[in-house]
Amino acid sequence: MKTRQLFASLVVVLLLACGGGEKKGGTSGGADDKNKLVIALMSSPTNLDSRVGADNASSRMFDLIYSGLIKVTTNFDYAPDLATKWEMPDDKTIVFHLNPNAKFHNGQPVKASDVKWTYESLMNPTFTTSKRSGYASVDHIETPDEQTVIFKLKEANAGIFDNLTTGILPTGADTNVYKTKPIGCGPYKVIEFRPDDRLELEAFDRWHGGAPKIKHITVRIIPDATTRILEMRRGTVNFEVNSIPFENVAEFDKNPDFTVVKSPGSVYQYLAFNMKDPALAKPLVRQAIAHAIDRDRIIRDIQRGYAQKTETMLAEGHWARATNLPTYDYNPAKAKQLLAQAGYPNGLNLVFKTSTDAEANSRAQVMQAMMKEVGINVSIQSNEMSTFFADIGKGNFQLYSLSRNGIADPDFYYVIFYSKNTPPNGQNRGYYVNPHLDDLMLQGHSTFDRAKRKQIYGEVQNIVATDLPYISLYMQSNVAIMRKNVSGYQQYPAGFYLSIPYMTVN
Repeated sequence: MKTRQLFASLVVVLLLACGGGEKKGGTSGGADDKNKLVIALMSSPTNLDSRVGADNASSRMFDLIYSGLIKVTTNFDYAPDLATKWEMPDDKTIVFHLNPNAKFHNGQPVKASDVKWTYESLMNPTFTTSKRSGYASVDHIETPDEQTVIFKLKEANAGIFDNLTTGILPTGADTNVYKTKPIGCGPYKVIEFRPDDRLELEAFDRWHGGAPKIKHITVRIIPDATTRILEMRRGTVNFEVNSIPFENVAEFDKNPDFTVVKSPGSVYQYLAFNMKDPALAKPLVRQAIAHAIDRDRIIRDIQRGYAQKTETMLAEGHWARATNLPTYDYNPAKAKQLLAQAGYPNGLNLVFKTSTDAEANSRAQVMQAMMKEVGINVSIQSNEMSTFFADIGKGNFQLYSLSRNGIADPDFYYVIFYSKNTPPNGQNRGYYVNPHLDDLMLQGHSTFDRAKRKQIYGEVQNIVATDLPYISLYMQSNVAIMRKNVSGYQQYPAGFYLSIPYMTVN
């Protein structure tokens, strides 16, 4: 890590010496333009169709391009978006009333038929999406008029609200077109998307939430961490959230030209196992790996302290978060003992898949070294995000590490661990099966009583923390860095961009 930091510092010095520190000029872009925000993004969105894209970069673009029926709030609840209000006459019926002023970027009004079509296309078994399992409880959708949408459920499902934030598309939207040229109904419309380079967005002044104050956004896709640092310092980028390496945050914190916003976060980092692998299917092997990983060291060396250990994917302050969960402290001797008990006294070989992101690779390398100490030889296989994501979506992995963002409802445990929610129609990528957990998760989303749900999901979290289909690593803190002339940013626990339409560049 010290070598990486020294290299980044030397490059910064050299570029500044060559005039890289200038803020003004025809191509600097962003820092001095009151109508422009230039955002640094670590990786390219894999798909701009809101029904398909499941990676973090795509999700952040959905915050800007689309509006859903409802949206998540900063305190893990839900608020109106396209729907001005909703009511539940019974546990199997949800009635949404649409904003009559809502429009798509092409000017046509957002109608109930568009909402119905969007969700029916998601539920169509011929449509390829990992999000389908979230709508398994929907029996059918009714549209008695252009402003009313009625969801009829097969059974009560309190977790359905977490799946009603999906961006609404116009009826008949072609996913082959929308993956790069979508027409949304959010605050910004896509002018140009050059994968792996940039996304140009323009304010949609007829947005039902009000005309965005910043009229143009350029999203720069900058995979290299050193380059992101340089661009921010030079002023060619003027806003980022969680994309500057934590080891470099202090230099911006001390610089009067920047504002740094920090807060506890809900970005959950985990290590995932493929249960189809004969070795990883053994709980003792998973426990051994958990004891081999020093999470305190990862938080100290990789996160620079900007994270908190967790045994659950629900963030601090979440109404359903359980406490006093089983934990696996760093204990190499115990790890070796468990491996021997599992039938691997001489260790074993595993492949760890990750993206090409520098931080992800650093984290993988640290865990690789830790596992080697207990006899587990890990080979790291890095690929571009699209290839990496395709592999884990197909179950083509033994180990991988990713983050889950913005978990508002504990029913997300159902989305990723219910035994039938396996790819390509679900996100149980590790093919984990636990009948008792299945029963609990079905109970959890079949009641709207929060007291009952809290008790049920407390047991769910206990089982997952014990059985380890994932190893919970930490909950990442949020750090947003912006030029001093950028204001109005509101931090969401998952780093959402939902406050950008209300921000200004002075």
